[in-house]
Amino acid sequence: MQRHGAIPPGSKRLPTPTRDREQLLVSAAEEVVRGLGASAATVFLKVPGAPELRSAVVALTAMGVGALERIALDDDSYASSRAWRSGRVEVASNVEILAGHPNLTVFASFPLEGAAAPLFSSTRRFGTLTAFWQRAGVEATELERERLAAAAASLARDLDRLADHGISMDPPRIPHVVAVEGWGAGAESVASSTTPLIYHLHKLAMLLATVVHTRDAVEMSMQRVMDGLQARAAAICLIDGDRLTVAGAAGCANEFVRTLHGSLLGHRRPETEAVDRQQQLLYVPADAQTAGRLPEPMSDQECFWVILPLLAGRRAVGALSMAFGGKRGDIIAGQGPLTALATAIGQAVERTQMDEVRHALADDLQRALLPSVLPQPAGVVSTSRYASATSGIELGGDWYDLITLPENRVVMVIGDVQGHNTAAAVVMGELRSAVRAYTTEGHDPGVVLGRANQLLIGLDTDLFATCCCVWLDADTGRAQIATAGHPPPLMRTADGRMPPVSVEAGMPLGIAPEADFKVTDLQLEPGTLLAFYTDGLAGVGSDVDPGVVSAAFDDPGNLESVGDQLIRGFSKSPLRHADDAALLLVAYEGPSAEAQRNVRQLRIHRRDLLGAQRTRRLLREWLKGWELSAMADEEELLVSEVVTNGLVHGDSDVYVYVRKYPERIRVEVRDSDPHLAQAVTVPREEDQAEGGRGLVIVSALASAWGNSPSGRGKTVWFELPTPDTHGVDA
Repeated sequence: MQRHGAIPPGSKRLPTPTRDREQLLVSAAEEVVRGLGASAATVFLKVPGAPELRSAVVALTAMGVGALERIALDDDSYASSRAWRSGRVEVASNVEILAGHPNLTVFASFPLEGAAAPLFSSTRRFGTLTAFWQRAGVEATELERERLAAAAASLARDLDRLADHGISMDPPRIPHVVAVEGWGAGAESVASSTTPLIYHLHKLAMLLATVVHTRDAVEMSMQRVMDGLQARAAAICLIDGDRLTVAGAAGCANEFVRTLHGSLLGHRRPETEAVDRQQQLLYVPADAQTAGRLPEPMSDQECFWVILPLLAGRRAVGALSMAFGGKRGDIIAGQGPLTALATAIGQAVERTQMDEVRHALADDLQRALLPSVLPQPAGVVSTSRYASATSGIELGGDWYDLITLPENRVVMVIGDVQGHNTAAAVVMGELRSAVRAYTTEGHDPGVVLGRANQLLIGLDTDLFATCCCVWLDADTGRAQIATAGHPPPLMRTADGRMPPVSVEAGMPLGIAPEADFKVTDLQLEPGTLLAFYTDGLAGVGSDVDPGVVSAAFDDPGNLESVGDQLIRGFSKSPLRHADDAALLLVAYEGPSAEAQRNVRQLRIHRRDLLGAQRTRRLLREWLKGWELSAMADEEELLVSEVVTNGLVHGDSDVYVYVRKYPERIRVEVRDSDPHLAQAVTVPREEDQAEGGRGLVIVSALASAWGNSPSGRGKTVWFELPTPDTHGVDA
């Protein structure tokens, strides 16, 4: 039987600028639960600058539900979003919610009815006040709607007065949850006191089920513990070999975090005890074992600590440490929910750690099959980008290559093997090796694809592959192209045009033994850029938008920046991609005989301790030959810093390319280490004294510089204006 108490049309509360806004919202939500016999009530506030409502306060009975915390304003599945847009009371049921969000079955699998009223004053729109009932097919009555609307209007007036005094109306990250004690069927005092804990456990478990990275799991858990459970301090440490490492901490003394991070599992302390015994441990205020964990002026006398092992199956993966004020007896009473909380975190940590390790291994193997560093023959500038799929952990079949041949010939290749698994990666490696061998023998692109087709059919893998092959004579600009089910490259001319590359596409490799691959002749003018790509970058079943590519070519003289812009949309997209993305950019600068006079290059072996010194000597000779000795000192300083950084931190051979342009000198230093170089002002203990600070010098002195991932490795580049252009730039 429902109970309906009277909610007055006008609130008797007298808010003042010093009144706690949270208590005002809590009081209003509790009145709705009691007055309307609801199972729960939520106050939603508008998120500034975003089309979203976020819950600020949730009032629950012992039979309450795990209310939603974020609602998009344009989502018609929810009463709250409709109430915000219409300005009147709206209703919704779990049937409507699940129709739009079937993934919320765990939240609204039982009969549920909701009603929401707008929190609008005469001048402001704050959010909504929403009530939930656990009942089937019974919409809110007219009387219930009127009372909910009256409560919302009263709360809006109170919020309006607070806003007039400068009180913020921004919603918190995590809602404040209160239990309406003694209300609802079977409500007991202890169960009612642990209702907020159960709510946050339920919500966190739902969020952790979809998290991808360990750092995100830790961040979510820390937010819920600090803002939801209202802990005074908390720390999450994870097992790394024979030590504990702190993955997240808040409200703790710096010295405590420092000593906890890296502590040996064999060293006796509360966290290692909890891990070893796999038991929840409780330390009362003033316990010597937890002394000094809180920063001043917080007192250890006021807080007790709960230490929980993060369990994943039968083993512990870390520990969760939480400090609570002495009045939080409900936390002690809720040992069952706390254990479930730690288990949910532990399972999420184990799952994400395993996925990250497997994905890193797959990514490393994939990159190992790609060229370590692309060659830079005279007259041709190239760079590449490769982005792993974000929705899988298997190997992909995307590849690219740039092959130099005698007499200043260059072959560009890009391909994609069907599937996203180990078999695709193996076939990719075989195809890349075969194509490289066939081109080295001097065959034209059509013959190369024909032989690769026969090879793939002979492998009997039931896989097919697409491929595009372009042959270029760098002395004349004459080119030939053939494709096997792969889109031709996008082309941009020196004057900014993007004419289509018309070519007769053959069948994908591995399908028909008699497939023929037509060769099309092209003539590339100096300044032409070619962009080869796989469908992971283009979007499956669609073409790359030429307008997007054209915008990325705003600085065609800086191929690294162009590559960064083209791949950035893939890497930063919120969507989870099911395929890898490969990009090969090639710029034809002009006849190689002319370009040769303005290009110098050097390869330094990773163990060559005198590599930086040799580079400085050669650079001075090159600049002298170009009659640019006046800028040798500055160039030497910068190239020495970048080369040293590559040799010390890259652990690979280093390739140096120096290009003379009419108005600038450009230096590119490439290595096979995919991790971007970091500019730091304070070196790490394990680094050499100057470690990382060279990039700070480069950033300060160079007219332009960049630090770009380049397929399997990276490129650090910088530019300095030639003496004739110093005055112009100034």
